Amino acid sequence: MTDTTMIDRLKQFVESEMRSCSMDIGGITPLYVYRMWGGAVAIEDIATAMEEVRMMM
Repeated sequence: MTDTTMIDRLKQFVESEMRSCSMDIGGITPLYVYRMWGGAVAIEDIATAMEEVRMMM
């Protein structure tokens, strides 16, 4: 269920976190994203999308 919208949303989130917190992509885990998004998206979907985002960056 990894659609383009999810990947775009996650990519934007990762870029924002990297800019604001000086955090590298390795420090942004699916669990971190899950908690920051308030559990609104399944952690499995985040993990799958995270793999795609990491390949893009």
